[in-house]
Amino acid sequence: MVRWLDPHQLVDTAGRVLASGFSMSYTDSRQMQALSPGQVTDRSDASELWIDYVSDLGDGWNSTFTIASLLARDELELCRDDEAHLLRRGAMLVMGGDQVYPVPTSTEYKNRFLGPYRAAMPRPPPGPEPELFAIPGSHDWYDGLVNFTNIFCRQRPIGGWNTTQTRSYFAVHLPHRWWLWGVDLQFGDYLDQPQMDYFRKAAQQIEPGDQIVLCMAKEVESGRKTSEVLATRDLVDLEREVVKPAGARIVLYLKSGRHYYARYEGPGGATQLITAGGGGAFLHPTHALPETVDPPGDDDTGPYRRAAVYPSADWSRRLRKRVWLLPAYNLPLAAALGAFQVLIVLMLNLYRNDRHRDLSFDDLGRALWESPTAFLLIMLIIAAFGAMIRFAHDAQGVPRLLIGLGHSVLQFGGLGAVVVVASKVTSTWEGPPSLVAFLALVWVLGGIGGVLGVAGYLWATNCLGYHANEAYAPLHHMDQKNFLRLHIDASGTLTVYPVGIHRVCRRWRFSPEGAAHEPWLVPSDGGPKPHLIEPPLALAGRGQHQASSAQRPPPPPGDH
Repeated sequence: MVRWLDPHQLVDTAGRVLASGFSMSYTDSRQMQALSPGQVTDRSDASELWIDYVSDLGDGWNSTFTIASLLARDELELCRDDEAHLLRRGAMLVMGGDQVYPVPTSTEYKNRFLGPYRAAMPRPPPGPEPELFAIPGSHDWYDGLVNFTNIFCRQRPIGGWNTTQTRSYFAVHLPHRWWLWGVDLQFGDYLDQPQMDYFRKAAQQIEPGDQIVLCMAKEVESGRKTSEVLATRDLVDLEREVVKPAGARIVLYLKSGRHYYARYEGPGGATQLITAGGGGAFLHPTHALPETVDPPGDDDTGPYRRAAVYPSADWSRRLRKRVWLLPAYNLPLAAALGAFQVLIVLMLNLYRNDRHRDLSFDDLGRALWESPTAFLLIMLIIAAFGAMIRFAHDAQGVPRLLIGLGHSVLQFGGLGAVVVVASKVTSTWEGPPSLVAFLALVWVLGGIGGVLGVAGYLWATNCLGYHANEAYAPLHHMDQKNFLRLHIDASGTLTVYPVGIHRVCRRWRFSPEGAAHEPWLVPSDGGPKPHLIEPPLALAGRGQHQASSAQRPPPPPGDH
């Protein structure tokens, strides 16, 4: 799994974010895509159709390949409430964004996406070859969409899946007057004009009463904002200017960007908003999700209520305790923080005339003002305070200031305690070995203490509802994954099967004796045990009564 708090990774990702933000201000690669023909894919002649949906993949091997191998199976037999459901592999695989982490280099795409999916289904299975459609997420955009376009928009197969799209967005005409649209929201900006023109052209084939499944990926805010579970501004123009004039309506919103399963239901169950970002990336918490959210896009029917989440809120809270293991998960960060504290000690001029021996907090205060680098030290401390306040980005105003100052006091107070303890431990030593041992203790204890300070800060602020991303990303948690399997049957009903995997496979063995389309690797530890997260969700076709969760009211969210 990606080590999100590795200092090298932080610097590299931050640089790419800044570069992409700068370049996106002046160029938009979607404009170049308009030079390629934008075709609408027609699959409306089938009597029924199975579709798979997965998003936020391409992190660790075990989690990504577990999901890929399940998607590649001919069928899955799952039970829910003593009822068996036989789910056939999708004739179409839709990837909803962030196909690679942490950055979209060609190497990362090969190792974290192409490798697992090619190994899961090396060749097309017998019969019609399955298709693959993808939209980019924020991480796919960090190189301006260069590698995404090369992988998904050149009609090259990915293992046994064929790619046919020519742009980073698509429209597919499905059976029984259903449509599947995938929009490219870049970094949450407005839809570009060529993309709007493409969907206007697609809408010319729509008949009044057609229904749309809309896939969207968006860089989301952390914290308790409603943007965690929906996009608003970016969809309003599309619905007002394209969808509604054509007489169609969006019935199902599929969203990525948060690594859990969450379903919000519109009034009467006629419209659903599902976040299903469990394709392989680290797990995001579910315990702070709001009970209701504003309607997505141009829907003015009223707030959407939370109907189901996975994993459960209680389990999500229990996982938060693992943040205290950050020193073990992130040794490079501990080394970097320890080195920073050694630098502070050297700037305090404690290495001269045995000043490092048997120190107190008063001694540290005097050393600060007597140091030749006092001005630089004070500037460094002020900059550190500012960085801590900026890091508390989930809060606003006075709470943000107080949280940042509290974190700063915690870190610098810890540094002072480490220096005092190290000085007393080495106070009886003589000569240069005393100074070397003192600095080594500051580096080791300061590094571990600094990461523990970060862990305590993240744990406390997450209890208040902040730092959902920062508290859970460093845990590298690979379990509790999910994907969706959709089925349009002969009657025109669209049924959504949310598939969960409580524990992904950790051990694999090479299997060269399988058929050409079967996985190169198979589980050697029992394999994953997929299950239905909640009862199947049935959405009626045109002219039918809407049904929700197999004609039954959804159980309380806490039971999932």
